[in-house]
This record gives sequence, C-alpha cells and structure tokens, in this order.
Amino acid sequence: MELNQIKAEAEKEISPIISQKDLENWRVKYLGRKSELSLFFDSLKSLPFPLRKKQGNKANQTRQFLLVLYQQKRKNLEKNQPDFEFFDLTRPGEKPKKGHLHPLTMVLREIVHSFEKIGFEVVEGPEIETEYYNFDALRIPENHPARDMWDTFWLKSKVKLSSRAQVEGSQKSKMLLRTHTSPMQIRYMEKHQPPFRIIVPGKCFRFEATDALHEFQFHQVEGLMVGENISLANFKFIIREVIEDIFKHQVELRFRPSYFPFVTPGLEVDIKIKSKVNDEWLEIMGAGMIHPQLFKNVGYEANQWQGFAFGLGVERIAMIKYGIDDIRLFFSSDIRFLEQF
Repeated sequence: MELNQIKAEAEKEISPIISQKDLENWRVKYLGRKSELSLFFDSLKSLPFPLRKKQGNKANQTRQFLLVLYQQKRKNLEKNQPDFEFFDLTRPGEKPKKGHLHPLTMVLREIVHSFEKIGFEVVEGPEIETEYYNFDALRIPENHPARDMWDTFWLKSKVKLSSRAQVEGSQKSKMLLRTHTSPMQIRYMEKHQPPFRIIVPGKCFRFEATDALHEFQFHQVEGLMVGENISLANFKFIIREVIEDIFKHQVELRFRPSYFPFVTPGLEVDIKIKSKVNDEWLEIMGAGMIHPQLFKNVGYEANQWQGFAFGLGVERIAMIKYGIDDIRLFFSSDIRFLEQF
C-alpha cells in the first residue's frame, strides 16, 4: 500500500471514532508492529541506498502524521469524557495492602501456644458474670476489704441476657462484667474432676480511670492446675518455661509474697529484661496455691486435691515485649501504631 493511501485511509477512519477502545484499535492497525506502515519500513531493506533514504524520509513523515492524528484524537476524547482515565497496560500494578493481626492478638496467641506445648487445655468463659462466681465463690463476700481491689461494672436488670445467664442470675445473684478471669476456676471445677490443667484467655473490665498503665478493659490468661501432689515448685517451673519461651530466654524472674483471697499462700511474679541495663522489675501476674475453701465450694473431697492458679496480664506482656509505654495505644485504632507490628 502506498504511503499517501495509508495516510488517506487512516485520516478517514479516525474521524468518526468516539471511544477509546476504537482509538486503540486504530493505533494498532496503523502504528502497530504488524501495520502496513511497519511492513513498508521492512521493505526498504531491499532498495538501493539513494532510493531507500528517500522512501525512508517519506515513511517517517507518514508515521509522524499518524502519531499527530492519534494524539489529537486522544486529547479530544479525554476532553469530551472528563471522567475517563487513561489506562496504561504497561504500568506496574500496585499491590493491595494486607491486614495483619493486632499486637494483642499476636501476644495472646503466643502465650496460649506456649502453654499448649506443655499440656494445658484452653477453655473460655462468659464476660457477663454473676456476683457469686466473680466474688462470693472466690472468698470475696460482700463488704470484704478485698472487693475494693475490683471496681465493678454492674449490669441493670433491663440488660437482655441469654436464657442460661438469666437462670444463673436468678440463682446466683446479680450480674456484672467480670473483673478478672478467676470465676472460671469455680465454673470449671464444678463440672470437672481432677487432675487437669487449663488456661482461660479472655477480656476483663474494671471501672477505673484510664492512664498510661490502666484501662477499663484488658485481657488476662487465667491458669489452673489441680492434682494430688501439685506444689509451688510445679508452678515456678511451668511459669519459668512459659515466660522464657515467650521472651526467648532474655528475661530474669523473681517470685515474691502477695495476697489474693482465693489462694494461700499468694505470690506475684516479676520479670526483668536481661538485655536492658539497669532495667526495673515489672510485675506480670498474681498467683498462689488454691485456697481449700474453693475446693469445698465446688464439692471436692477435703484434703485430697491441691493445685495452683494464676492470672497473667496480656497487655503487660505485650508492653514489655515491644517496649510500649502507654496501654491506651492498644485500643486507639491508630494505624500508625498498628502498622509497626
């Protein structure tokens, strides 16, 4: 096909085009690698040099003419279609952002996995609890001084509960949001006979002011191990194994006396990071040997069983592990904070 004929047909065909799709088809037909113009350039190889130079100049002029036609038409279409955004097929794609687990979820799963590796079963309990299980059955009766340690969210009777919770509420006293995961000690022992070892991960609530170290909601991992010959030595070994597993053996542990109404003797566990110079001891859990009264409350035979219980703070572990100095960041939904994990 002659160059003048290519120009004439191209100009004729581009005039009625009204869509980008048709314009792209036109570009492939007249400027693509298999176009008549491209074939014309290939045929120049067989011509003598003077004629090849002359015909080559004409071919370049024709290609420039077609490019101008294409660019002008494309601008006109974009002007008439303001919402159109030219899509470049050769442009690298953008990878979509992937979500990831919340840091508390990651730490909680790590804690649970560490206990599972040494034979602990994972159970769950209700966040809406009764006064009986949250306080009375744990040796924290009404007007007991220990209740001052748990500021409570009490629930009004108008709150809709499940049929099971309503029955328990009528039988076991008024309802509340659990202040700790310890009620599951009683709930589990009521329905299971020793020996057993369990952990109970879950959210707790306390009616208190928030600051860098306190929140009205937080997570605990309750632990309970009961058998015939369970001692504090068993507890110290198990907790040391778990904490060293979580922190990859970069911590020191110490155990000191404390008081909790449902254990005797009671103690607290502190840790210190080895890699930090002059770092302070930080408390991570309360624990102790289960008080005999709790075994009596669930109907166990007297003097047959003994065991230990503990409550591990998930936020405290996460703050130490990741060097976070404000607990409120976990619940702020600040994407700048979350993207660091």
